[in-house]
Amino acid sequence: MRHRLVAPTTPLLPISRFAVPFDENTFVDWLIDAEPGDRAVYYRGHLGFDRMPSANVLDRPTRANLHAVATRVMVAAGQGLVIPVQKRLGTEDYLYLAVKSRPGRMDQCRSAAAPRPSPTPLVASEPQTFPTPLAA
Repeated sequence: MRHRLVAPTTPLLPISRFAVPFDENTFVDWLIDAEPGDRAVYYRGHLGFDRMPSANVLDRPTRANLHAVATRVMVAAGQGLVIPVQKRLGTEDYLYLAVKSRPGRMDQCRSAAAPRPSPTPLVASEPQTFPTPLAA
C-alpha cells in the first residue's frame, strides 16, 4: 500500500489552521514509501504553543495526535530519515513539513562534523602540509 502525502502548499490542497492531517501510523507508512525530496505537511499553526494543554487551542485527542506525530518526525530527523522544515505563513502561523532525506545523508553529516585530529607541532626542519577538507 502506497501512501503519498502531497504537500498542501499547492493551491489544490489547502490545509486549514490547526489541522493535523494524519496520525503517527500514516506518517510512518508515508516515510517507508516516500522518495527523497517528497514532503508531508504534518501541522499548520504554532507547534510549540498549540500543543500545550494550557493554550486551549486543540482538543485533547487532537493535541495527543499532534504530539505523537511531531515527536515521530523529530525521531526520524534524528535518524537522518527526514529533514524537519517550517514555513512561516503569518503571525504564529507556520506550516510544519517533513522532507524525506537521501539515504546516507546522516553518515555524511556525521563525517563532516567528526572532530579532526589536532595538527602536530611544527618542527623547523620538517615541512608540514594540512589536508584541505572539501565542503559537501
